[in-house]
Parts: sequence; C-alpha cells; structure tokens
Amino acid sequence: MATVDIRGDIISNDDKWIYEWMDWESTSPGDIKAALDKLEPGETLTVLVNSVGGSVMAGQEIYSILRGRNDVEIQIQSMAGSAASVIAMANRSEISPVAMIMIHNVSMSGASGDYHDMQKNAEILKQMNAALAAAYAAKTGKPEDEILKLMDRETWITANQALEMGFVDSISSSTPIMTNGIAGMRLTDEIRKKVQAEKAARDHLDEEKQKLLDDLDLYGV
Repeated sequence: MATVDIRGDIISNDDKWIYEWMDWESTSPGDIKAALDKLEPGETLTVLVNSVGGSVMAGQEIYSILRGRNDVEIQIQSMAGSAASVIAMANRSEISPVAMIMIHNVSMSGASGDYHDMQKNAEILKQMNAALAAAYAAKTGKPEDEILKLMDRETWITANQALEMGFVDSISSSTPIMTNGIAGMRLTDEIRKKVQAEKAARDHLDEEKQKLLDDLDLYGV
C-alpha cells in the first residue's frame, strides 16, 4: 500500500524549496501529484492527514487532484484544519476516534489600499468561503448556507460528530500523530525574504568558488 503525508503547512509548489531550506514540514500539490505518479497499477494511495491547513489555493488544487479517484483513500489521523479539512473532503475518508476537523472562514493577509479595495477584498473572501463550502456540502450533503454558518463561527468537529454530520465515511482505530499547533502559516514575508537573501548569498559564494577553481585549472594549478 502506498501512502503520502499531508503534514505541516499546505503550501504552493513555488514555496516548497523555502520550507525544505528551513527544514519545516509542509505539503504542496506537487508532493501529491508525485505520489500518484508513482502508483503501480491496481495500487491504492492512502492519504494521511495531519495538518492545520495553509494556502487556500494549494488546498483547492490538492482537493481537485484527489477528487473522484478510485485509487485514493483518506485517513485523518490527528487534525484536518482549514485547507487540510477541504482536502479531506476529496474522497472516501476515515478518521481516528481522537482526531478532529476544523472549518472556518478564509482570511487574507498583506491586504492594502483604500476602502474600495477593502470592500472588494471582503467580496473576494466571501466568494472564497462559498467555494470551500461547496466542497463540504458535496461531501456531507448539507446545504451550503448551513456549511457557511459553521465556517463563520469556526467549528471544531470531533470524530463522532464528523461521522454523524457526513464529513467522513467511517471512524478508524489508528494512532494519531500530532504536528503543528493551531497558528498562522510559519512562512512569513519577512522569513521568505531572509531565506531568499541567504540562498542568494550562498549561490554567489558557490559561483565565486567555482570561478576560482576554473581559473586555477586554466593556469594548470
């Protein structure tokens, strides 16, 4: 049986190298696609979910990759929060008896502009909420307006509640693996710039070393 972990922050493919540089756990759409590409004929991919969420768009992409496939099953081992909870709706799923699902509204960071921009951002956030609510509604069979109310008040759902409400198909007896605490994305703009500067400095140093070696070779040293 093949497995892939959805662990740490849900991130874009472009940010994956930064998380690897910082030695942080993370999951990108590319990680999931790579795991599916390695499947042997007739093999099933078990997706192990232990994440508090992250990028909405990355979560949507992973959801779309996994949705409707007959060779995928999802196991929520500890926490399926935010974007990770959307991913958990993509296919047949089971949840550990001590695991939880958390759903809430989409948030935006780094917004700027005048009141027209803020009003537009508010409308964008509402539309993003509706897009995620569609995934929960498709899985549970509940009306989208009911799901939106659950998201609006940030709802934490136990395993028994998840089964009763239709967010999962069964309850398992697997042992949970706890990861991040509930918090924002670890990767801030400040850290991103810092890591990019460090990498650029290291790349420059490597180039200077190689140039020196090439010069030594040129002069037969």
